[in-house]
Amino acid sequence: MKLRFAEELLLLVLNEDYGGLSFVPDSHLNPALAGAVLMDLALERRIETDLQELTLVDPAPLGDDLLDPALAEIAETAAAGQSRDAAWWVRRLAGGAPGIRDRALARLLQAGILSSADAGEAALTPSVWRSRRYPAADAEPELEIRLRIMRILFSDDIPDPRDIVIIALADACGLFEKVLTKAELREVGERLSVVRRLDLIGRAVAEAVRESAREPAVPAAPAKEIPEVAGWPILGSAPDAARDMRAFLARCYREHGPVFRIRILKRRILVLAGLEANRFLAQKGKLHLRSYEPWRGFAHDLDAARTMLSMDGKDHVRLRQAFGAGMSRQALENHLEGTAEIAGRHFDSVPLDRPFRPGGVFRRIVADQMGVVLAGAPAGEYLDDMVLVLDTLLRAAIMKQRPLFGYGRRFRRAKARLGALARRTIEAHRSGGPLEGAGDLVNEVLDLHAADPLLLPETDIEAMVLSPYLAGIETVGNTLALTLYGVLKHSRIEGLRAEVDAFFAEGPPTTEGLRRLALTHRVVMESLRMYPAAPVVFRFVGTSFDFAGYRIPAGNPLFVATSVTHRLPECFPDPDRFDPDRYLPERAEHRQRHAYVPFGLGAHHCLGAGFAEIETLLTLAVLLHRAEPVMAPPDYELRMSNVPTPRPAKDFRVRLTRRRR
Repeated sequence: MKLRFAEELLLLVLNEDYGGLSFVPDSHLNPALAGAVLMDLALERRIETDLQELTLVDPAPLGDDLLDPALAEIAETAAAGQSRDAAWWVRRLAGGAPGIRDRALARLLQAGILSSADAGEAALTPSVWRSRRYPAADAEPELEIRLRIMRILFSDDIPDPRDIVIIALADACGLFEKVLTKAELREVGERLSVVRRLDLIGRAVAEAVRESAREPAVPAAPAKEIPEVAGWPILGSAPDAARDMRAFLARCYREHGPVFRIRILKRRILVLAGLEANRFLAQKGKLHLRSYEPWRGFAHDLDAARTMLSMDGKDHVRLRQAFGAGMSRQALENHLEGTAEIAGRHFDSVPLDRPFRPGGVFRRIVADQMGVVLAGAPAGEYLDDMVLVLDTLLRAAIMKQRPLFGYGRRFRRAKARLGALARRTIEAHRSGGPLEGAGDLVNEVLDLHAADPLLLPETDIEAMVLSPYLAGIETVGNTLALTLYGVLKHSRIEGLRAEVDAFFAEGPPTTEGLRRLALTHRVVMESLRMYPAAPVVFRFVGTSFDFAGYRIPAGNPLFVATSVTHRLPECFPDPDRFDPDRYLPERAEHRQRHAYVPFGLGAHHCLGAGFAEIETLLTLAVLLHRAEPVMAPPDYELRMSNVPTPRPAKDFRVRLTRRRR
């Protein structure tokens, strides 16, 4: 089955260097997507159109989620005796173009053509990118759209009728001005003019698209002054942010709207918040925002020129593609039995009936699990070094707490030990150790360096090997501690225990068995909503932009408070209530686009999000199966520490009342 015009148009708009869609304005792309739907309806003989009128031919639905909504609207208008031309319908359907785009992206993901259904992150799968052909279940693979279109424009080949339509739509929305140089546009100008006149229906729709895109924009109102949140003398908003960053930013959003400024000591930071901010970050963040400035010091302190955190643009996209498999959900699913055994050994070593801080135990578990899966060996004795180095570097990067005369002896010693660990790990892989060829992350780092030493020079290898450890022990370790609090304070623990006992009764953990941990999974999801691993995204404004009536100037540090949506009743009714049933199919509150974002959004969203979610689910299941935890004291109310990352305060303690074998 051939792709629909809307799908092919999006593939033509795809930016293969940076990922996501090329920077075609919505005012141009939305009418083009609407025109693409009309063109498919014409080819399916549901409508006919010319330069004056669009006529309904057959109202019967096609069973196609891209075309049937528009067909139903056209049929309803025809039944009312009204007649509209193509230009009117392009303008009408352009209002629903974001839905057309999202459905088309989801279909391309399902077909194995794209690796992401998010408009800001969409990329061709490696097999399509290499072969320049789309997979087809019941026909010969189809030649990739950009290759087909460029062959037509730069040759005298007779174009296929479908390609004529795509050329007309792409030209109407100004795409060729984005993907061709001025010299190339001059070269193909006459050919382009000939091709777009070949199809009458295509001419009608393309002209309607142009008219819609040419409509004068409403004059922009003068930019408003950005409100500043009142704070404490000298400290500013630091005490409120340290107490509960998520609640503080949600309160600021309700009081000031989607744009405001906070002061942390001497630093004044712009904040974008709410659903509109999340949508902007996902769709347009990479055009205006950079990660280099906030995170370059982090890389420098690890003796590297760059890390994944501090990279932007094409190099960042290439690095994510290279390391995506090693940090994916599937990477952990290949080691489920060993991952569960590591958790079990640690829980068995915890003394009974003696209060302990679960965060420390979980960090040790996660460090060993990630060490085995990502590098072939547990972190073991190096965990304390990792925690010290990470806390110090995060305080320097986020809180700007950089020592005037350099870091102290404890930090330097811990960093030197981690450097030695990285070098030993690298040497073991290079010399053909037991995991040679196993495809773990260290092998992927070394393979990328060998293939492209300009992208990943030798001086950056150690930092790349250590970075996943440093990220995982905090995000997953803290998420596990906060999830355990949610379980013990709010959830139906007996139902959870029955579910995980049945899971382990089947034998060693399997991917299929994990899918049956439905209640446990919902509990983890709700914990991630209430206590997200990444409550804010820290960026730098590289290019000025307008947002919600405000001018956001270049050269400023910026927080995008992605987790604010988690606390909004319009996204999650009764948001302060711990309610795992939000994620049942009949409610599915997390399905609202860009509302549920526990691992961030945009170009730098957590590469290991799937890995972390499975690790949290499995480790929690092991704990509930092997022991009976209770809070100490039982009526404890959670207090948070947000510096340098969100985690339970040190007074959160748990006892294991008895062991279960």
